Amino acid sequence: MEIELNNNVIDYYNTYDEDGRLFRNYSHQIEWLTTIHYFDNLIPNNSKIFDGCAGTGNYAFKLAQQGHSVVASDIVPRNVNIITEKQKKNPILKEVFVGDICNCNHYDNHYFDVVLCMGAFYHLNENMRCKAMEQCLRLLNANGMLVISYINLLAVLHLNIAPQLANISEILKCYHAKSFGDCFVYMMPEEIEKMADKYNLKILHHITVDENPLLRCENFCEAKKEDFEKYMKLHFSICENKNFLGCGLHNLVFLQQ
Repeated sequence: MEIELNNNVIDYYNTYDEDGRLFRNYSHQIEWLTTIHYFDNLIPNNSKIFDGCAGTGNYAFKLAQQGHSVVASDIVPRNVNIITEKQKKNPILKEVFVGDICNCNHYDNHYFDVVLCMGAFYHLNENMRCKAMEQCLRLLNANGMLVISYINLLAVLHLNIAPQLANISEILKCYHAKSFGDCFVYMMPEEIEKMADKYNLKILHHITVDENPLLRCENFCEAKKEDFEKYMKLHFSICENKNFLGCGLHNLVFLQQ
């Protein structure tokens, strides 16, 4: 079952523009800018970082440019090939390899100051999320920080409702199964908080990095730069609000042992 899931994930990202996703327009840049904003404020200088779901390395290279020692891994060989090509032009990552964050044995216990699990929970059921958590915590040092992203079920339901509620039966199935039956699995904000409690982790910050996807209209994406910058100031002031968190599509939680 796990092998089948991994193959489905690999097949999906083999045809998806992961490298350009965060930079398509202002609407998508919210996620990138928010994540970097929190990284800049929370990650200590010269940290040893494991980016276990690195995608095509956008965050990994940014963090390495800031002086951190960064190891980048991803389960999708195509993504890792893209990282490798970037690394040839700008060799600043400590190591790059294809790997499954649920079975990561490349490094000793408690080797890293920061572990990024930003993508795996998009595809893992509850049992497999526990495997990923155990591996992340094994790699993390005693005072280290774990960063996990997940896709919010509540936002997904509203994002996918068809005109005239034509697909309401599918929406209801997704609500109960937390999936549309493809390679994606969704979570509720309270689930990630319960998981943090299960592993005795302190929640430093729990944020929505991109807000309600229904806001992604042409007027928003075609905003003037100065107006977008003003909007980002608003976003940073409300992205941790509990009421707003339930609307966000991509959410991020910063945890500490």
